[in-house]
Amino acid sequence: MSARTVVRAVVDSNLLVSGILGRRPRSHAGRLHRAILVRRFQLVISDYILREVRDVLLSPEIQETGAPPEHVVDRIVAALRLTGQVVPGSFEGDFAPNNPKDSPIVACALEGDAGYVVTDDRALLDLGARRLAAFRPVRIVYAKKFLELLDRGDA
Repeated sequence: MSARTVVRAVVDSNLLVSGILGRRPRSHAGRLHRAILVRRFQLVISDYILREVRDVLLSPEIQETGAPPEHVVDRIVAALRLTGQVVPGSFEGDFAPNNPKDSPIVACALEGDAGYVVTDDRALLDLGARRLAAFRPVRIVYAKKFLELLDRGDA
């Protein structure tokens, strides 16, 4: 019997927020959220991503749509912290030259030895697979593609 390698992935904060809000449970974000909850893969996350999720969920625009109140958002962020592997966030660099806001996402994947960054963000997807010296490559894929890989056992 061979031990199966656990898939490690960073999920973009936009997908996390969409999944948390749960307005479309059958969407890719909704399915990813369920996959995180049942631990179909190891979520790799950073304080940067956790802050971004919290900030978006508490933004006036999202709060006006019936998002959870602050005390519930704090519980959600705490649950993500417990479910995911939180990386220290010590990697810095220009990993996404065309969009500096994406650099911490790629840094999280590299620091956490994640094989995937899951996103529907076109700018991040345009980075493709990233390989930096001393690190294994990180594949940057659409949520749909990642879910297909998980379903087939190819991730």
